[in-house]
Amino acid sequence: MASPPPTQDSAHTILANQGWLSDLNSSFRKHSDLVAASLVLIGFLWRLWQARATFLNTDEAWHFAVSNQSSLSAAYRASLTLAHPPLMVFILYFWKAVGTSNLMLRLPGVLAGLVFCWVFYKWLVRVAGHTNALVGLVLACFLPPMIVLSAELRQYSLMLMFAVAAAYFLEVAVAENSVKAMSLSCASLYLAMLSHYAAFLFAAALGTYAIARMWAQRPRITVVGSWVVGQAVGLGIAGALYSTHISKLSAVYPVAEPLQRFGDFYLSDWYFHAGRDRLLPFLYRGTFGVFRFIFGQTGIGQVAAVLFLAGVLTLLLSKQRSSKQMLPGLVALLLATPFALNWIAVVAGLYPYGRTRQCMFLALFALPGVAVALARIVGNSIGPACGLALLMVICCHAFGTLQGRDMLPLAEQRHEHMDKLMEFVRSNIGPNDLIYTDQATSYQLRHYLCNQKPVSVDVSPDGFESFRCEGLHLVFSGPNAGALTAQGVDARWHDPDARLELPPGHIWVVQGGWASGLGEALQHVSGFTQMEVHSFGRYLEIFRLPTRLPGPAQG
Repeated sequence: MASPPPTQDSAHTILANQGWLSDLNSSFRKHSDLVAASLVLIGFLWRLWQARATFLNTDEAWHFAVSNQSSLSAAYRASLTLAHPPLMVFILYFWKAVGTSNLMLRLPGVLAGLVFCWVFYKWLVRVAGHTNALVGLVLACFLPPMIVLSAELRQYSLMLMFAVAAAYFLEVAVAENSVKAMSLSCASLYLAMLSHYAAFLFAAALGTYAIARMWAQRPRITVVGSWVVGQAVGLGIAGALYSTHISKLSAVYPVAEPLQRFGDFYLSDWYFHAGRDRLLPFLYRGTFGVFRFIFGQTGIGQVAAVLFLAGVLTLLLSKQRSSKQMLPGLVALLLATPFALNWIAVVAGLYPYGRTRQCMFLALFALPGVAVALARIVGNSIGPACGLALLMVICCHAFGTLQGRDMLPLAEQRHEHMDKLMEFVRSNIGPNDLIYTDQATSYQLRHYLCNQKPVSVDVSPDGFESFRCEGLHLVFSGPNAGALTAQGVDARWHDPDARLELPPGHIWVVQGGWASGLGEALQHVSGFTQMEVHSFGRYLEIFRLPTRLPGPAQG
């Protein structure tokens, strides 16, 4: 039976609702900068809280230890042991004079996250319009990994800030024929390259887009010339970084000799190996993995990957300009090119791809693609589109799946866990005792036990490293030994050729870093069953080894 035609009252209701929605969209557009500033402020406060609420993970403590040197030249030499450019080490070298609390050390990253969110919004306004810009900003401000990476003592927030600044100033330069803006774009790109090597791929993607953008816009020859000069300088910086650092990493990591074997031991699961992996399935899994990492939740990440593809296709098929300056096809090129270049780097074995923070630069392009799709679903209405983005964010926080090596769960990284461990160590371990750990955990212990003071590390012929501070003696395994295992501790205890020197007091084992469960596993080994394990959250534990067990009988 056919439905009756709408009455005059119902027609008035529909028109009133449409009018209300139109007024809401108009209000959002009129005050979009104010809305964006409010979102950025909330995101900034959230990052501040997280930076204060959590202890430094092992990678953060490692970066501080590298920068905590007696001179700038020493800090630079130490930075060559990292698989990252030196800019953040230089910043930390000077910044530590301001303060060394968790919050103060992370504050440059938090501030970089603040700037990134605002410039990201202003960039998207230019390339995709106000609706897509606000939707993308909701994701950039509040997705769990975006918050965590800005609240960590790592290079990623610096790299993202400088990268989006390079993209923004490029748009300004081409649209307004500004040599000054082009120079700022190039300078920002250099700083991004000095922050993280992922910026090399970003630079290639932005360069490809810039050529197409300038071909379509035809800016003044001085603008084009300044871009060409800027690219030449960028290539020189890349060459200098390669010759002084990248090419020498195999000396720092002997297992990566030659350098092409770097992916065999570092992030091996996310490097493509022609003899082990099939290319198309690897790229397929890697792409969904990238979105899983960016969103911090498996299901939402998979949906986001599909939305990104839909957003790019929407732009390719659109015949209407997305804003006054941009053609939709150019925006699609901008969003898709970085993924294509990462695929090329994957095939060449030069870069990882998948659920890893090394691919976080792709968030600059993934989030706008998702925003375009969300906005199109609701007819480009700002309020509903932002509501969909906020719903995705809420689901990611409520059902987040990132843990382990991706990122420590927030509840397990609360600073109270580290505070209690340090209190236990100072109350129970004396100068005649010895603390045994792995190298990753040693960075956390030297940071919190030694009051953020530089330490002198001694290397013994048998591969152990050690240092003393605040009346405590710490011995730890070498850089290639990995995390402590129950089998490894048992072997050290019994093997006469691999034993630790027995101190006058007791030997205590501390496990931190990204590992967990050492004490529980060791309790299942003969001779250690009565051992008491003290845990402080999932990723921090300490226990005292029993009296020396007899070694194997000698014939």
